[in-house]
Amino acid sequence: MAAKADNRVLPTKEAALFRQLAKQYETKQYKKGVKNADAILKKFPDNGETLAMKGLLLNSLERKEEAYELVKRGVKNDLRSHVCWHVYGLLYRSDREYDEAIKCYKNALRMDKENLTVLRDLALLQIQMRDLPGFLETRQTLLELKSNNKQNWISFAVAHHLNGHHEVAAKVLESFTATVDEEGRGSDSEAYEHSEMALYKALVLEEGGMHADALAVLEEGTAAKRLRDPLGVKEQQARLFLALGRQEAAEAAYRGLIAINTENYNYHAGLQAALKLPTAAAAAAGNGSAPAAAAANGSASSGSEAPGLSEEQRQRLTAVYVELQEQYPRSSAARRMPLDFLEGEAFVAAADSYVRKYLLRGIPSLFSDLKPLYQSSDKAELLGQLFEGMLSSLTASSALPPLQADASSEQQPAPPALVWVLFYIAQHHDRLGNTAEALQRVDECIQHTPTLIEAYVAKAKILKHAGDLEGAARLADTARRLDLADRYLNCTAAKAMFKAGHAELGESTAALFTRDGEQANSLFDMQAMWYEVASGRAYLAQRQYGKALKRFLKVQQHFDDFQEDQFDFHGYCIRKMTLRAYIDMLRMEDRLFAHPSYLKGIQGAVLAYIQLHDRPAGSRGDDEAALLAGMSPEEQKRHRQKKRKEEQRRAKEAAEAEAKQAAEAAAAVKKGEKAEERKKKDTDPDGRQLAAVSDPLAEAAKLLRRLREHAGDKLLVHQLSFEVFLRQGKLLLATQATKKARQLAGDADPSVHSMVCRLADAVVAAAAPEADAPAVVQQVSEEEAAALLGASTASAAAATAYRQQWAAQHAGSSVRHAAAAAEVAPPDARGAAVQQLLARGPAGASHADCVAVCELLADKLQLAEEAGHWREQCAATFRWSSAFGGADCVSVAAPWEEAAAKAAGDGGEATAAASANGITAATAKLEL
Repeated sequence: MAAKADNRVLPTKEAALFRQLAKQYETKQYKKGVKNADAILKKFPDNGETLAMKGLLLNSLERKEEAYELVKRGVKNDLRSHVCWHVYGLLYRSDREYDEAIKCYKNALRMDKENLTVLRDLALLQIQMRDLPGFLETRQTLLELKSNNKQNWISFAVAHHLNGHHEVAAKVLESFTATVDEEGRGSDSEAYEHSEMALYKALVLEEGGMHADALAVLEEGTAAKRLRDPLGVKEQQARLFLALGRQEAAEAAYRGLIAINTENYNYHAGLQAALKLPTAAAAAAGNGSAPAAAAANGSASSGSEAPGLSEEQRQRLTAVYVELQEQYPRSSAARRMPLDFLEGEAFVAAADSYVRKYLLRGIPSLFSDLKPLYQSSDKAELLGQLFEGMLSSLTASSALPPLQADASSEQQPAPPALVWVLFYIAQHHDRLGNTAEALQRVDECIQHTPTLIEAYVAKAKILKHAGDLEGAARLADTARRLDLADRYLNCTAAKAMFKAGHAELGESTAALFTRDGEQANSLFDMQAMWYEVASGRAYLAQRQYGKALKRFLKVQQHFDDFQEDQFDFHGYCIRKMTLRAYIDMLRMEDRLFAHPSYLKGIQGAVLAYIQLHDRPAGSRGDDEAALLAGMSPEEQKRHRQKKRKEEQRRAKEAAEAEAKQAAEAAAAVKKGEKAEERKKKDTDPDGRQLAAVSDPLAEAAKLLRRLREHAGDKLLVHQLSFEVFLRQGKLLLATQATKKARQLAGDADPSVHSMVCRLADAVVAAAAPEADAPAVVQQVSEEEAAALLGASTASAAAATAYRQQWAAQHAGSSVRHAAAAAEVAPPDARGAAVQQLLARGPAGASHADCVAVCELLADKLQLAEEAGHWREQCAATFRWSSAFGGADCVSVAAPWEEAAAKAAGDGGEATAAASANGITAATAKLEL
């Protein structure tokens, strides 16, 4: 019995040492804490709490293996100690294993149900993991245990709010406010807290549909002069007036907001909604969703038409904006928004008046501003006519024509506007797919002003859209060399190089704006996801899967960091009473993994894993054999020597880096530094370990799990899921992906048709006697496949009938439809389907779709002759395409190179070498 007591309860001296080492952990005196722990363990080697605390201290010293071993021993020796379980949870939390940490905290609470520290830590993890019911329960327990704590009251209200209990949350805030009102609001901080409390309560009531009560809270606070965010109050009042149907009050409120900020498109959208005008912007405002993305594109309605507008409503809206233009003559938004709803001559007159400022001042972003209007073919044609008229006038008289909105106006002398009119017309034709006209105009622009960087960038984009990726990269590099200090131009050039397949050159170009010797770390620290996606795609195209995965998975690391960054704000925002901003942050984090950059990174990684599965390491040697077969004996020898030296160099560098990292880690631990205080060296820079994974499809499935949860409304997510699950033989999951894809895109979508046919084939194959699929899985799969085929049973005959019906229904449709029909056609009908595809031709198809068809014919269907015929057709249609060897696929002309070199001060010899060698990285490193 004595030994057992000694194991759990320490004598007075050792107990004091234990309390001291706990304080030393809090003050980050980790080495001293370890010494005290060793002193206790010398006498009581099996004391669980001391073992656990020593493990926690070692974890802070980056000795994780020892830390986990000690903590596990501590828990084993003292299962009934809440300290041991709490420490175990802290270890898991430090490694971001939050689910395991929550389990440990709950075990700790079984031993000590009222431990405030454990309860607070548990609440933080529950809100981090969005366990909202658990968060509410924990917060209620904390409030019951310590009801005199302000943070417990506020957190309890927030918990009810997040769980959708708006009325209860408002009552909690009222109860807390009633207890503190008597204390007064003497200091500024107290006044701010009361203001934020009232505004947060109004927000809760508004989201709960109690608009009148929310408005009453705002009016009461305004009357008492308690609210310290006047702009936020005005914005919420305007929304509430709109929700309550008080149109006149809403109109007055939004007019007041426009007076404060005339360029806020959300205010204009609210005004349109208050006037009961059915525009796209007004609909967004009426639904309570701010059209921020549209505003970023230059218009609250993104140029979309308003089919619900009657002529009378259009006239009313026009009158409103005429009034706003007179009231705010310097407002760009007041002149831009009418372009969304005006038509015909009125549209041309308004556009003419709007673009003059851009042309006279030489603002390059004019086309980006007007690009949303190109959703309407009529407006696109009118804009083209307007600028062609300006070009004719400038060419003839060096003056802009009279304003169409003012018949009494005269020509406006503006010789400098000529280059910007040419610049716009080039982008206009590029947007419409008229490559020849676009190149002609941009060439005229460059000849007029050889040092205009924007013209080179525009031409690079035109060539990219036309399929001349090599020419686009060279033009982008020319633009970069015109201003070596411009980071944007550097990034544009690097991205174009990656797209053209020049991965190493793109790497060296992107590294020009990093510190010497730290290129990879600098780009990672800057979270340059465009670089990681672009370089990853370039390496994936070269089948360098390790390097591709290395870059794609860095995108995932960035988003994991974004998610982790919110952790510290769960407590901070409650303490500082920034409640509305806190709710916005939580909702932003909830949408985090649906971000386009995350989707691009995970898409690339999944495709790399799929290719690793389809092309195992042994078969990938065939590529090397094919490469060597096309070389002479001398070239083969040089290639093998170069490859051998490269492998030796990489092995040597990896060994040196590992040894250096180990030495630095040992020195840092000796100094008491933590891992984040020193730079980590990458021992696998080429991603060889990532590419050597034993089950690539399992890794891909892990990545897709989060995407299916957060971006389930994206067709691409279900297409990728289908590819992975079908290869894994998981027919039920593949069926689920197919059904969701059909819900999103419809049965007419070519990719959905391909998924249905391939799934049906897999289900039929699984029904064969030699297949070993479980009976239940097979039964459900057959039922679902039959429903997708529109048949009573899932059979080969039903699948063939579905293929024939779909192909007949979509005959004469797009190239993608014809390609999908050929891809999934049965062997006896594939020849006819391919001939129909060739007869359809590339007319009206995009360059990317035609490239995909060429890859389908050459690689997947192994039809080299048909692929050659398709390539010939595409070469005639896409004359500038390097993929099809178009006749007009050209590089940068020498005069432009010389002009760029002269403007940049590079010198003729360097430029001549650049022209002769293709794209070259800058020889001089930028001094930053």
